[in-house]
Amino acid sequence: MQKNNKIALIASLFALIGLPIIFLTVSLYTGVWRFFIISVGPALTVGLTGLILTMQQIKKDKRLS
Repeated sequence: MQKNNKIALIASLFALIGLPIIFLTVSLYTGVWRFFIISVGPALTVGLTGLILTMQQIKKDKRLS
């Protein structure tokens, strides 16, 4: 299960940090800031939810070990 936790942690961090950076780059390139503004809310929602659930699972696995 340790590998699945690492993959989930990487995916949630990518959703939290990577996606806004991609949309920031697109916004800087096109000059349309709506891309970045619209992406911040969903990225925070998905990233923080995934991060919280993943951290809870990691703590739970450490207690069982």
